[in-house]
Formats: sequence, C-alpha cells, structure tokens
Amino acid sequence: MKPSCFSVCDDDDRVSRVNVMILDGLTQSHFYRHFSHFKHLRNKYSSRWTLAPSSGDLLSELFNTHITESERPAETQSKLSAVLTLHPVIRRFGSKTAGLNSFLLTEQEMIKNNFPVKGGWGCEGFVCTQAEGPITDNSPLFGLDCEMCLTRVGLELTRVAVVDTRGHCVLNELVKPLNPIINYCTRFSGITQSMLAPVTTRLKDIQSKLLKLLPRDAVLVGHSLDNDLRVLNLIHPHVIDTSLLYRKENGQRFKLKLLAEVILKREIQSEEWTGHDPCEDALAALQLAQYFISKGASEVVECHLEDLWDMSPVSEDERDHVTSCAHHSSPPSFGHALYRSGQSALFLGRSADMSVSLTNQMCRRHHCSTDREVLCVFRRVVQCYSLSVLQFSSYSQTPATTRRQHLQQVHTHTHTHTHTSSYTIYTLHTHETVLSFCVCVFEMCERLREMCVLFVGPLSSETTEKQIHKLFRRCGRLRTVRILHNTHGVHAVVEFEHLEGAHLALEHLNEHHINNCHIKVRRPVHESCLDLDECLSERHTDALNDHMMYVCNLSCKRRHHDDLLQTFKEFGPVQHIMSPAKHAGRRSRHAFIKFEHAQSVRAAVSASLQIGNRKLSMCHALTPPHMTSWTHTNAITTEIGSETTEQRDECDERLMKKLDAKVGKVFRSLQKNCLSVVILPGEKNCGAVEYLGLCFIQIKQDDTLLDRLSSSVIG
Repeated sequence: MKPSCFSVCDDDDRVSRVNVMILDGLTQSHFYRHFSHFKHLRNKYSSRWTLAPSSGDLLSELFNTHITESERPAETQSKLSAVLTLHPVIRRFGSKTAGLNSFLLTEQEMIKNNFPVKGGWGCEGFVCTQAEGPITDNSPLFGLDCEMCLTRVGLELTRVAVVDTRGHCVLNELVKPLNPIINYCTRFSGITQSMLAPVTTRLKDIQSKLLKLLPRDAVLVGHSLDNDLRVLNLIHPHVIDTSLLYRKENGQRFKLKLLAEVILKREIQSEEWTGHDPCEDALAALQLAQYFISKGASEVVECHLEDLWDMSPVSEDERDHVTSCAHHSSPPSFGHALYRSGQSALFLGRSADMSVSLTNQMCRRHHCSTDREVLCVFRRVVQCYSLSVLQFSSYSQTPATTRRQHLQQVHTHTHTHTHTSSYTIYTLHTHETVLSFCVCVFEMCERLREMCVLFVGPLSSETTEKQIHKLFRRCGRLRTVRILHNTHGVHAVVEFEHLEGAHLALEHLNEHHINNCHIKVRRPVHESCLDLDECLSERHTDALNDHMMYVCNLSCKRRHHDDLLQTFKEFGPVQHIMSPAKHAGRRSRHAFIKFEHAQSVRAAVSASLQIGNRKLSMCHALTPPHMTSWTHTNAITTEIGSETTEQRDECDERLMKKLDAKVGKVFRSLQKNCLSVVILPGEKNCGAVEYLGLCFIQIKQDDTLLDRLSSSVIG
C-alpha cells in the first residue's frame, strides 16, 4: 500500500479529503466467505485490491513509510506551524483565503447544530424564506438577534433586530407572544411587562416583514443563530454562526461578549445596563463575521491565538528547527510530509501501538472503546480533518464464547499432529488470542477451498490420477488429484485453483467416460456447500466481474494471446487478456478476458468457439481480478466441533453485517470528492501461515448517482 495514495494535495480539485477505515481482524477470506453480508462494500466501492498482510500496527506503518520526492505533498505557503494546523478553526476552514460560500454552514452542519431545516424535526409550520438565489462574494449579510421570554409552551419571541451589511438597523420591534408569559427573563432580554402591554405586533407580522426585507441571496448572521431562527419559526438555508466561526475544541463556544471585546475591541452587554440590546448584538455578530471573512481563517488564528484561544504559538527557533530537520531527512516519512504540508490527520479507535511522536505531531488520536463511539465521534468531526483513519475493532476484540469453546478443542501441544480424510493437521503452541484467530481464519479459507473441490466416480480400479488429471485440466489448473480407495467404489477428489474450473467441470464432464465407466461429477455433500448456488449467483453479480469472462482448454504449447484476441474481438472491444504465469514450465491452459462492455461477455459465453482443433470452454468470471487463487497454499487445521462451528458462524455473520452497516454510515457522511479507503488488513502472525488482506477504494460522488449505480448493480 503506497502512502501517496492517501496524500491530499492542495492543487487536486478532485480529492478534497481522505478517509480510511480499518476493519481490524478481517482478511480477504472473510469478505468472500460472507460475501452476501457486505452489501455496502460490494456495491459502493468500484476498486478492490489484494493486500500483503501487515506485520505490525497498520497505522504506524502508514505514517512511518518513506516516500519519494515526487510523492511529497506540496508544502503550504502559510507560515502556520504544525500546532496551528491542528487548530479547530484551521481544520474546518483551511489555511487558504476562501470566498463567502466557504463560511456558510452546510445542511449537515445545520442539522447537527439544531438549526431549523425543511422537513426537520420540530419544524412543522415554520415559514421558509425565498432564498433561492445563488450565493456569491457580493451577497448581502444581515445581522440578526432576538430576545425571548418563557411562556406556558416554552420560549417565545419578544423582540427582534436586524442590521444590514453597512451596519444600519433596518428592523427593531417588540413582539407580543401568543401564550401567557411565565417569566420575562428581564435580566437578559431587558423586556418588562409594561413594555409589552401596548404592543400588538405578533410573530406572523414579523415573519412577513422578514420575507419582504431579505433578498433571495441574503445571508443571515448571528451568534447561536439556531435559537433565534427557532423562536422566529423561520427556515433560511444560508447562515453564518459566529459561535461556530470562532470555534473551540470539543464543541465549546465563545460568548459574544468576549468575542466583541477581543476582536472588535468593544464592550457590549454591559452589567450596568438592564438586559441585552438586540441591535448591538446583531451588529457585533455581523462585524465579527465580516472581519473573519476579510482576514481569512489563517490570519484570524495567528492574530488571536494567545488573546482569544489562550494558546502559545511556536517560536521561530522551533520552526527553523523543524524546517532544518525537514531538509536533512531523506527521504521523509509520509507522516512528516503530511505534517509539514499543513494537512491535519485524525485517528479514532482502540489502537495503543502508535509512537508518542506520531500521536503528538503527525496525527491527533482519540481513543474510542467501541465501534459505535468511533462512528459517533467521526460524524461530529467529519469535515475537520484532511485525513481521518477509523479503526473498527469489534471483530478482533470480541472474546466470543464460541471462540473460547472452540479453542478448548484445539491441541496446543508443540509439534502435535493429527490426520483427517483430506489433510494433515498441525497446531502450534502459541498465544490464545492468536491461535483463536488463526483457527477462525483457517476455517474461512477451508470453506472457500471446498467451493473448488469436486468428487468424481465411480471409477474402475485401473484408473490413475494421471488420467483424471488429463481429463479435468481442460477446465482449468488443478491443485490436487487424489484417488479414494476406502469408499464402496473407487472415487477421486479433484481440487481446482479457481472456482470457474470446478463450475465448468461440473457442467461439462458429468456422465463422461473413463475406462468404460460413466462418471458422475458432484460437489462435496457438506453443510458449507448447501448454499453454493446462492454464492455463485452472488459472484455473477459482483461488479468487478461484469466485464470479464473465463476461457479454458487452451493449448499449452503455443502463445495464445493473439489467438484469443482474434477470436473474441468480434463480440466487442477487448480491454485486456490476463494469462497466468507459466506452470511447471508450460503455459497455462486458461485465461481471463476483460471486455469494455458487459454485453460482450454475455454474447461470447453463449457462443460455441474453438481455436485450432480445440473447443473452448467458457463462463462468466467468478474470480475477482485481484485474486490469484481460491485456495490457500499453506494449511493449519484443528479438530472442529460442528456445534461450536455453527455458533461461531452465526456470531460472525452478525458481526459482518454490523461492520458493513458502519462502513455504509461512514460513507454516507463523507463529503463529495472524498477518497474513501477500506482496509481488511489480513493476518501475518499465525505461525508460518499468512492470510491476505483486501483494500477497497472509491471517490465519493453525489449520493443520487451512487444510489443509481448501486441499484443497477443489484438489479
């Protein structure tokens, strides 16, 4: 995995952010064993790659990997230190100067901060402004502030003030609530009973005036503006909230009085006065927003880092030291390059293996005890970081009862071995957690292997493995052929390397003759094979295989690339022909062909073709392009109790569904043009056995487009 894949360059208009999800404890085998339960991973991610298993902490490997000069992200022109790049304001708005649109709250932010929105909770009967015009840098800003009292039904409006872009008060009126007042809140609102006694203006009158006052491209500005809009029963889509402009960590907010004192050098809401002046507060909020927009987030933070946020800037000596180290380190790690470029990174999860330097300088870490907490925290800060890494560890960290029961049946004596009907079992004395994981992953691989196994018979006693091999190799490369003499009749077990080979052999070689014997080709009668037809159907719908087909019974004595291209180009443009490497000094008898169009595959599969005097056997591709084989070259096995296996399967299926659901929720919360990466890290610590990982990559597009693509894939 190259770290440059995760770099977010400032001049890359397509990728805005990068999100990485690590499904801890899962391997490639888990995905294909529980293929039907990973609906989001199957349908939302168009690229899939096999990964070599990680030898340690995946996050540390990512950040500590050295990158070449060409892969380094450009260093920002801003003089902000690495400390400032992690500032909540910079994380949200970036360090570059931006236009007015950049400071507006998104719809997702409005929902999160309880702003009234169309169709939102508690917004029934609210009035919508006619704000349909596009927002430009010249759109007018209007400061808004309301005072309210407590009535029998809750907070209601008692006074409203609006100031225009030039700071002129264009609306300042008292409003009489519809319901009996319980508390005038005079200390804050300045409203008394005598002030409201002669007032006849009602809420609907104020709503009408606001609708006439605000142009179509108006931007409302206020401090904790959500409260004002709710008492106004008003929905407006273009808003700037100064309590969220000048933001603090962990959702904390500055008071308007403090912001006016530090930024505007002006005192408001004086204790000598009774209550707040809404015109004064609306003007202060407006000027705070205008100052922020004109200066930009970077300059605002630099100018007020100490007096407002009470943080110490990095000294020039420290900055020079960082720069000097950067020039003398060759090549830099991905984490340092990200750090120097001003990009902010976040890690959410349980991992405790990261180094202190990585935690403090390269990546802000937030420990989460559960996957649910990871998801909740990420949703709150999704727009604050250039790179976010989420670790979902419920599968690897769950000490399931069924695993412990299963582990008790494993022989953990060093170098102990037992024999089964199909393979030799070796179990190594190791740590309980690692051994339990190895056992579970082994069973996953074993079930995938069984999909490639066929039983052949009855055979005559003179039949040899060589004869069986010669017949079945026309359907694909074989892994093993073994004659069984301990059955009622002589039978053979044939194991293919690819699922396509077993599928074609079952289809074409049943009722074939070997030494005057009619043979039957059957799949194993085993519980793991009962749903094999459904599994094959799912493989047919895998988006990665839409444009691919499998061809076998090719000659091993000649180069068949040109022959295949000449034969199949009549069905449509051929993108690529993938022939496996030579095996035992000979060319492979099978190949995968990728067309530009899926209909070309359907037409070719239904045709009867031959090259020379060889009739070709063909089917839709079932093996994804990133896989070389459905079988595993190494084997560790254990004594398996059927009851605990069923319990573990049920537990695993629930966990896979939950993990896939969380992937879907994270993907939906990502912004457009965010690069989403999901990693199943694999396992390297199971004795001498390695289990491959899997990587999914997709750039988030419009939700409507993704929904259409997903529907077409499922359909």
